[in-house]
Amino acid sequence: MANEVYTRTNQALFFARKALDSWAQAQASDAVDAMSQVQYHQEHAMFHLYRGVLAVVHEVADLYRWPLVDLRQVEAALTPAVVARFPGPELAELTELADNRDTWLAKLLAAWQQLQAPPAPVAAASASSLIASSAIKSGQWTLDDAQEAWSALSERVRSYREGMLEW
Repeated sequence: MANEVYTRTNQALFFARKALDSWAQAQASDAVDAMSQVQYHQEHAMFHLYRGVLAVVHEVADLYRWPLVDLRQVEAALTPAVVARFPGPELAELTELADNRDTWLAKLLAAWQQLQAPPAPVAAASASSLIASSAIKSGQWTLDDAQEAWSALSERVRSYREGMLEW
């Protein structure tokens, strides 16, 4: 495989799509471990979508020869200070999306932060709390949210790459 920046973006989108498909299958399943499978695929999809956003930031940074290719967190790149230092329409658009909590990117970043938080103590064990308590609370990051994020990210990647072509 080529050692190009865009290959990480392509891989993240590919694996996110696979995780979304598996998530949908697990939700439709009536297997005993369906709830665990749903959570696994939910987190798997989130990981690859987050990775995809970071890869897009790296791809844009590589195009403009910005030193942002060393960043390891999306949140570190999507701040007004970074946009002021490295002006570009792609980074500005992603920052704007991250700042508006009703957008796919803000929802993804919020769910990612929740996933990264330490486990909260659970008072009483119930059937639904047998899965790790650091997981995303149901209803906050849904399959529809993830599919919207995948579609929007794929569209952003296509749009950015179109703009990056030299004619």
